[in-house]
Amino acid sequence: MASSYDPIDQRFMECPLYEKIAKQIEQQVHEGIFLPGAKIPSVRKSSKQMEVSVATVLQAYSLLEDRGVIKARPQKGYFVQENQLQALPLAKITPTKNDGSIHALLRRLLHASQDENIIQFGAAIPKSQFLPIRQLQRSVGRLMRLEPEICAAYEFTPGSPSLRRQIAIRMLDSGCQLQPDDITITLGCQNALMLSLQVVAKAGDTIAIESPAYHGVLQAIEVLNLKAVEIPCSPSTGIDLALLESAAIEWNIKACIVTPNNQNPVGATLNQQARQQLIDQSITHNFTLIEDDVYGELSYADRRERALKADDKQGTVIYCSSFSKSIAPGFRIGWVVGGRFQTQIEHYAYVQSLAIPTLTQTAIANFLENGAYDRHLRKTRLAYQDNLARCQALIEEHFPAGTQTSSPKGGFLLWVILPDSINAMTLHTQALEKDIGVLPGLAFSLTAQFSHHFRLNYALNWDNKTDAALKELGRLCQQQIQPQTPQQIQA
Repeated sequence: MASSYDPIDQRFMECPLYEKIAKQIEQQVHEGIFLPGAKIPSVRKSSKQMEVSVATVLQAYSLLEDRGVIKARPQKGYFVQENQLQALPLAKITPTKNDGSIHALLRRLLHASQDENIIQFGAAIPKSQFLPIRQLQRSVGRLMRLEPEICAAYEFTPGSPSLRRQIAIRMLDSGCQLQPDDITITLGCQNALMLSLQVVAKAGDTIAIESPAYHGVLQAIEVLNLKAVEIPCSPSTGIDLALLESAAIEWNIKACIVTPNNQNPVGATLNQQARQQLIDQSITHNFTLIEDDVYGELSYADRRERALKADDKQGTVIYCSSFSKSIAPGFRIGWVVGGRFQTQIEHYAYVQSLAIPTLTQTAIANFLENGAYDRHLRKTRLAYQDNLARCQALIEEHFPAGTQTSSPKGGFLLWVILPDSINAMTLHTQALEKDIGVLPGLAFSLTAQFSHHFRLNYALNWDNKTDAALKELGRLCQQQIQPQTPQQIQA
């Protein structure tokens, strides 16, 4: 294994052999030869490759563990730490335009997500048992009986006053002091994100995004003809603020789209120090923060995480959210708090959609007002935690050695990192043949990253059929590592 270090570097030449080996492997990690979560060669294999003693390799691996580069897993070997994704050199982070391939991929995947016969691990849509369907049914039925004209009436932008008032009350939990006039109702969070991008950027401008990113952001960037700078996002710590800082210095970034709570797809939640640093960076480098908080209400902690908008003193944060993940996906009710961009956002919203359905806005406002939402959330969060534990246990038991998962603190999405020899698109294709849907990692980046990653939705009715489907995914992964024998194929 040849060293990538300059042979005339005297300090490198004089350091102990085990340290040279450690530096060599660390450099390979930084260069992306060994990806986050990937297994590195065993001690014995490295000993043979480098023609050094096993004891020397063990010393090098121990040093790499101390530096947080690799981690030992009992009886499985050594693996690159997940957060090594943050160590990618800036030269690899450049503005990119969507060539349309992501759109084509997602169109196929979303079509599959509508098939009732498929177990939907792929779509980020909770099953109806996790939604207050009966309460909404009663609310809609009552409105239709007592106020039938509600279906004919327009609720012009900025939306229902009663709903905006209820949203302002709910956002007190996130630390935001708002008036109903600060809020514009939108057609879901995707519409809120689109409006936000339209008011802060024009075609050809550069936007910083998390990587992996919510695929709706990638589609918005394509439609608006923008460029994206993908900033690595660790499942444990969130967006890499050091690389965001460097990117902001290198390029004229107009905005940064960030999900501080339960990021889709990796589940990361930023700590308070990181949140303040992010706001400070946006002020220093004059870019707008677009906060996607669609999973904020689904935190497993006793108390909801504070929104970035709560600490926005200079109007640099646009806040976007919706009720699609917690109340009613089909109602398509979201909202945006635009701050100094509010007037322009309202104008764009009016021009594009004129009005938002009155019936659905009123039904959700009534549901929020009667106090049922908090009870619903408590019950749902507990169910999601149980499903997450069951899901992770099955993956640990049935997936190949070296498979890793994120550890979300809320929401219902799990980021699965497979050994680098497994192709997630192949898994997706094979799984569909078994009526199982997964969303491969290629859908979460404009570049060819995350080829051995996939996102898994665990907001499902967890029964024996769901168990069997997840075990089958594990078997398909094992099959990519160990091709079937003729006897297995016949069986």
